[in-house]
Amino acid sequence: MTKEEFLTDTANWNNHKFCLWPALEATDGLVVEFGAGHGSTPSLYQYCKDNNRHFLSYDFNSEWADKFKDYGTRHVENWDLIGALKCDVILIDHSPGERRWVDIERFANSAKIIVIHDSEPAATGYMLNKIWHLFKYRVDYKTEGAWASAVSNFLDVSKWQIS
Repeated sequence: MTKEEFLTDTANWNNHKFCLWPALEATDGLVVEFGAGHGSTPSLYQYCKDNNRHFLSYDFNSEWADKFKDYGTRHVENWDLIGALKCDVILIDHSPGERRWVDIERFANSAKIIVIHDSEPAATGYMLNKIWHLFKYRVDYKTEGAWASAVSNFLDVSKWQIS
């Protein structure tokens, strides 16, 4: 999958792809998705397939998990039951929204790069103010409405030119 194919048809609801692409290109290991959707699951699945990378996808909503079962998405009723994963990239875009900061904190020192959707300051329900201080490096992709961010303690994502 090329960059152009990966970034096709992007809008606010899937602008996290602009952070996902450089995260994928900067790493070569496991890719994990918390929260399946049209804006990420098919693209991540195809990218990983094309590049011989392992991809895990989870969703709290059983209907969404079923929608994306062909991509390997699994339904999860309790996010705590997903044990410690040593992953290179993890996308945080799951429900319930107030759970996002908890999982970001869980992976802060194990995932090489965490990509977060809906990271704009107005999205206070996600309580991301609890996690920013945990990371050495951060880059934001700012658009009208939803933002996306990439954070890391391992790779300097702040140097990325995202547009």
